[in-house]
Amino acid sequence: MGSDGRFTRAWRRIRPGRNPLARSGDRWEGRLLAMIVVLVIAAVPAAVSWGGDVYAGRLDDAARDAAATHRVTAELTAKAPVSATAGHAHDVRAPARWTAPDGGERTGSVPAYRGATRGTEVTIWVDHSGAVTTPPVTRTGAIVDGASAGVALWLLVAGACGLGYGAFRTLLTRSRQAWWDREWERVSQDWARQ
Repeated sequence: MGSDGRFTRAWRRIRPGRNPLARSGDRWEGRLLAMIVVLVIAAVPAAVSWGGDVYAGRLDDAARDAAATHRVTAELTAKAPVSATAGHAHDVRAPARWTAPDGGERTGSVPAYRGATRGTEVTIWVDHSGAVTTPPVTRTGAIVDGASAGVALWLLVAGACGLGYGAFRTLLTRSRQAWWDREWERVSQDWARQ
């Protein structure tokens, strides 16, 4: 069956029209399916808007983080551990020293590569006081966060609509089956009387 046949069949499901074989449940199912299609399509601009808001918020975070953090080079004062609980190469901490933004020397534990030797230089991010902090949000990170939020919202709406439609179809199928069972019972009694 070609794509034209599938489209026609889908259209007949959405709008059974004057088909004498269409039941009221078929018509309600068509109405619900049409409403779901409209909701899923309408969710696209809402998801884009939501993703844009998240992106803008993350850019604000990036600007605030960039003003509050400084990138400095730290020198390891001991060898970094070789083993770690996670599987990433940059998942251990090792003692190090670095120069704070105010010019004073600081020491502490910094993220390092597994097995890095003493004297290895690593890049870290510090706040105004020289304390180690997380790296600022990047523009790429803001884009990824915004896109992820938008897609997640759209998938949530589409998934909820799909689950709702599936639940309605299940209830409708059970109702139809119960009706068929009653009809067969009535017909079998009529046949038994003849």
